[in-house]
Amino acid sequence: MVRGMERHVPQASRELPDARAAHYWDGDGQLMTGYRETLGLSEDAWDIFLVYGPDTRWDGSLPPEPLYWAHQLGTRDKPRVQGPYLDAATFLGKTRDALALRQP
Repeated sequence: MVRGMERHVPQASRELPDARAAHYWDGDGQLMTGYRETLGLSEDAWDIFLVYGPDTRWDGSLPPEPLYWAHQLGTRDKPRVQGPYLDAATFLGKTRDALALRQP
């Protein structure tokens, strides 16, 4: 959101080359607005981190609810929105839990 440009996408998407990861460019901010509503935030949703289960489908006009999400809006001591502030260990644990939901 801050100074991001479409020309930065190719390099940024190489940071997480896993085939299960999807990378998108949202130049007009539709996802920020959609996730704001889905997550019940008081401002546009950017600098958010989402974990979805393997069966999640986007069937409506809004993004689906994630299994877990966290944000970095404001600071840990003074967050600007309600919801879990990003903690790497917690996020890793939630991601591993979601991966365990996959059928063998």
